[in-house]
Amino acid sequence: MTVRALFERNSFALDYYQREYTWTRHEVSTLIDDLSQRFLSQWNPLHDQEEAGRYAPYFLGPYVYHESDGRTFLVDGQQRVTTLHLVLIYLRQLLLDQEMLINVDELEGLTYTARHGRRSFKVGSSEELSRAQLLNSLVTDWNGLKGFTLPDDAHVSVRNLHDRSREIDGEFPEKLRGEALVPFVRWLLDRVCLVGIRALDQENGREIFVSMNDRGLRLSHVDLLKGHLFRRIGEQAREGLGREWADMLARLTTAETDSPEANTPSAYVRSFLLAQYAHLDKDSEDAVEIGRAVHEWILRNDVQLGLGRPAEAEKFVRRLTDVSKRYCELLRACREFSPALAAVYFNGYNGIDSQFTLLLSVVSPDDSDDSDETFTRKTSMVASFLDLLYVRRCVNNLPVQRRDLDEIIHRLIPVLRICRTVDDVATVLGRETSLLDHDFRELASFGLRANNRRVVRYLLSRMTAHVQRACEGGQHEYDFLRGRRDYEIEHIWANRFERYRDAVKTTAEFYIRRNRLGALLLLPKSVNASFRDDPYAKKIEHYYAENRLAASLHPKSRVRNTPFTHYLKDSGLDKAFRPCPEFGVREIEERQHLYRLLCEEIWNPARLGFRLPVIPLPPPPEPLSGRRHYGVEVIDLIDHGLIAANTKIFRTVRGEVHHATIEEDGRIRLAATDQAYHSLSAAGAAAAGSKACAGWDVWRIDRNGTAIPLKRLREEAITRGLVSRK
Repeated sequence: MTVRALFERNSFALDYYQREYTWTRHEVSTLIDDLSQRFLSQWNPLHDQEEAGRYAPYFLGPYVYHESDGRTFLVDGQQRVTTLHLVLIYLRQLLLDQEMLINVDELEGLTYTARHGRRSFKVGSSEELSRAQLLNSLVTDWNGLKGFTLPDDAHVSVRNLHDRSREIDGEFPEKLRGEALVPFVRWLLDRVCLVGIRALDQENGREIFVSMNDRGLRLSHVDLLKGHLFRRIGEQAREGLGREWADMLARLTTAETDSPEANTPSAYVRSFLLAQYAHLDKDSEDAVEIGRAVHEWILRNDVQLGLGRPAEAEKFVRRLTDVSKRYCELLRACREFSPALAAVYFNGYNGIDSQFTLLLSVVSPDDSDDSDETFTRKTSMVASFLDLLYVRRCVNNLPVQRRDLDEIIHRLIPVLRICRTVDDVATVLGRETSLLDHDFRELASFGLRANNRRVVRYLLSRMTAHVQRACEGGQHEYDFLRGRRDYEIEHIWANRFERYRDAVKTTAEFYIRRNRLGALLLLPKSVNASFRDDPYAKKIEHYYAENRLAASLHPKSRVRNTPFTHYLKDSGLDKAFRPCPEFGVREIEERQHLYRLLCEEIWNPARLGFRLPVIPLPPPPEPLSGRRHYGVEVIDLIDHGLIAANTKIFRTVRGEVHHATIEEDGRIRLAATDQAYHSLSAAGAAAAGSKACAGWDVWRIDRNGTAIPLKRLREEAITRGLVSRK
């Protein structure tokens, strides 16, 4: 059954014995990653529809169902089917952004039916009303969720659907938001398939459900690994190691984290082997093989690991069980905010699940129970490097999906693996930081867009907490990220263009200014809702009663406020923290500069403990996996003289012309916002305020008065043999 047929032929309901929708960010991320990797490994923008229609299919597994009264009741598989339904609704929004209306209509028919102005969605449940309200809001406005507020007592399935919808937007690869979008949707509908198993009736379905979920558990990869290792261990040591192994499994299965998949024994063993033993150079398949089956990788490499000798096998098992204690500490730090391991918590908040593998690379046998400080300092620095890398990539509009970070993580593991001291780690991370080719300069024009709300909220949370802590002491990051009060982004400019006609000429410029980072604050949702449309003169009085960063706008913020004035003097930010009795364009730019200085202070490499090299280092090497090259890129056209550096290009959105410049390194800098993007699709989406854009199709260059799509120049480069198809 293809995905198309699955939703064409069925309207799904859930039986009473079905569990709630419980998939976490990890499962959704894994599904999107698996689908996108399978498609992108075959995709070329120069393939026609016939070629794309022959791409290798992908099997999503079985689902069990029974039929009654014209509806299909899911017995098993509702997690995948529900998530697929959510993904299809999201893809419809992306197609709408690209104005692919035929494809939009196609997905509408697969996600819901409309009668008398009401939508009936293809996947329903017992709490249909609240679920339908959420899905209706996603169809109407995925990003803004117009007309929907998640109730405090929302059903667990509705709450999870709401949270996963936010994360689908963050996890969906940028490569699939451009030209690849329509081919990907076609492939997903017609080449991704499941197998349906039909039960005879409801009772038969219940029996199958119980049987599939309650009996006949197969041996896991970890169970098979234990059998292989314990055969190599001397008989006298088996009993003691057996108890340690059982304790390890108990620790891992009872640990709680925001990434539930990370606390499984299999996840730990994979991270342990990648961090401490695997070859991760570009020619190695170790990462793929360990991800597929850890016990098989051990079998193939037992000679190199020295597992043929009982003493070495025993040593390996002891190391595996000992390091698991540290792994559980890291899992706990990911869930419970701890100042000593704050960056581990931040990475968990930002969905960097692969951090655990990198963190384990600096856990050495010397980090015994009496060296907690060494373990904490080393892992804290490594987590801080990932946090720094994530933030810098975000403000430079670079992709931060798991695959992008994994390339860097796999390159760093062998280097960190040989570090034994805190100083060793500090030196390595200092060198790596100095090699990063992006910093906070692009923050000068950074702002809120359709697809970066979570990142903006994170930056505001960290800056707000940083200033609060500097004035009051203590730790405030958790309060602003996930504390009792629900904080949200506050626009200092109310959404009233008429109030700012003297400062901005067009509505487009108004929204650009209004969404600048410097024009945003973080306030409790209840406070923000009460005055969001008020003029600034009224708002500033509310700001004065809130956090220190918001209060700094008020002229009285320094009056009888010794902690704040001491902070300004000590940090050297006295001039940057200028009070703003009025808030116009100039104040937004000044505030933007302040936020850049705060970010540079928070993520200062020296403050994070890194030792920067005194002598400048050469440029960083190419990633081990090489540049992912799905056809021709803008830099290729520059290299072969088809486009000159600093060439002006333009696109039209709803009758308004947007201009941009192609820079020497192939980045696209928008004239209106002065922000640079690494692809035509990303720049085009930012100009349109959308989540998706077929960049090569929409951007044009003026040649002697004729508007030529950049897609035509790409075709010319291929026709002349200047660049390859892939």
